[in-house]
Amino acid sequence: MDNFSYSILRGLVDYRIGIFIILSLGIILFLSKFLRGLREWQKSVFGLERSIAQRKLAGSVAGLTLLALLFIGEFLLATIVSPRMPSISVVETPTAELVLSGTATIAEEEKLESPTPAATISQGALVSECVEGVIEISSPANGDTVSGTVELVGSVNVQNFGSYKYEFTNTGAINWVTIAANNSLKLDESLGFWYTSNLTPGTYLLQLVPLDNTGEELTPCIIAVEVVPEP
Repeated sequence: MDNFSYSILRGLVDYRIGIFIILSLGIILFLSKFLRGLREWQKSVFGLERSIAQRKLAGSVAGLTLLALLFIGEFLLATIVSPRMPSISVVETPTAELVLSGTATIAEEEKLESPTPAATISQGALVSECVEGVIEISSPANGDTVSGTVELVGSVNVQNFGSYKYEFTNTGAINWVTIAANNSLKLDESLGFWYTSNLTPGTYLLQLVPLDNTGEELTPCIIAVEVVPEP
């Protein structure tokens, strides 16, 4: 399933209450038109009058049928399909030995009196270079608590830009999983969304990876966030 299709399905699930309300109001509206048309058809005497009433009945029945099918489809999506949907479009990225540098440096030999979530990494060190207006995740911020659908905001404005992707991993075993990608430059604006509802609560690393116009990955910006259950 591509990211666009997944985003549509996830939106239908996340906003199911509003969709159910809209569909219910539509069903009530067309039901009232159907009943009104039925009364007109029963009272009609002349052929033209009866023909007009029949067309009204046919239109209301078609509308009712369509809305009922949409209601049933949304119900099945929310109750049956949603629990089986992955939380992201999974594309595993090979892990590599990395060394932290730049704005967020964590080395194995460093002794931190108050370790941050990113310091709990068990496989080597990581390279992270977050530069304001160039490559950064401004929201959520490093150390923030997140839940549900998370909108990522930041910048990808590197030289020879080709595209970017954003990925996550837990801190127990570094294994980056790609969430989504894009080929548009960003400057303190929405990078995309991360759906955390099906993730096990805990500390996760989130990285924004720029790629140049030859497809080569450049130094990422990495932050640590705490995923908690939705309230």
